[in-house]
Amino acid sequence: MVSIVKTVLLGLGNVNQRLLKILIDKKDEIAQKHNLSFKIVGVVDSSGIAVRTRGFDYQDLINLKFNKGKVNELDCFLPKAPEEIANCVEADLMIDASPVNLKPNNPGLHLVKSAITKGWHVVLANKAPLVLAFDELHELALKHKTRLAYSATVCGGLPVINVLQRDLKFATLNNLWGIFNATSNFVLQHLEQGGTMEEAILEAQRIGAAETDPTLDLSGQDTANKLYIIMKSFTDFDGTIADIEMEGIQNVNAEQIQQAAQAGTKLKLVAAAFHKKGKWQLSVKPAPVAADSFMGSCDGWEMGIEVKTDLYESISMKNYEADPTGTSAAVLRDMIDLSR
Repeated sequence: MVSIVKTVLLGLGNVNQRLLKILIDKKDEIAQKHNLSFKIVGVVDSSGIAVRTRGFDYQDLINLKFNKGKVNELDCFLPKAPEEIANCVEADLMIDASPVNLKPNNPGLHLVKSAITKGWHVVLANKAPLVLAFDELHELALKHKTRLAYSATVCGGLPVINVLQRDLKFATLNNLWGIFNATSNFVLQHLEQGGTMEEAILEAQRIGAAETDPTLDLSGQDTANKLYIIMKSFTDFDGTIADIEMEGIQNVNAEQIQQAAQAGTKLKLVAAAFHKKGKWQLSVKPAPVAADSFMGSCDGWEMGIEVKTDLYESISMKNYEADPTGTSAAVLRDMIDLSR
């Protein structure tokens, strides 16, 4: 018998739109293999809330955004603040794919907390709630006997969180290196090929790969957010995002790129974590890497991570992700895992 999972979408941007398309394509397969059907009973965007207990048609929501529409144009729109959605509909699951907002106590974080308090499971593609309140959200979920999943927050479809938490059980991290932001990696490659940063950013935004605010990509903030989530998920790190030394690629120029190439290296925005003298040293900054190394092989829209642990020695993995499909697919795998 197929279980109906009443679902609320927070945000109707690229990730949730692509999620809806995947749900259309995979609806029958999800029902057959997992005995699940996801009924969208609530949607939230910057204009407000819409609730339909019988469920929204997936394609209707896609069409709404394709036509530049907003939730407040729907006939089931409720004139309430977005953070009130948890009090307006009965649901089992919320998907947060809203834009990153790192302001403390922002409405999105309040909404996630409200959903957990209501006993809803929460899947996060949005990194901000974890960066702002990682421990608090996990404690709240434990208290209310619900669960969080957030594999989509780190490197999109690359199962970094799943591998670290599930497959490297009992291992202790010694150090890691990673290229966690495909947009900045694409920008650096475009500079290598003689293009400009502005051209690369416009292309990244056109295909929906760049963050809503591209400064998050270029400044290193998005990479730092991902490094923080990894460290909180897999180590004893008890610091904050402010403990990560951060430098972006905004000031990288063609001369630096050429100098790196002449030395047999490539300039990459590298996240790194080292454990020295009982303390974690974390950084995000442009750094030359050997062109023939694993990090050097991560080009353009590729992201990758290399981890060294006490039990599994060295493990490397990377993916190619030039649009939101991988991230949306990661959201779906979390939805299925939490709903079974």
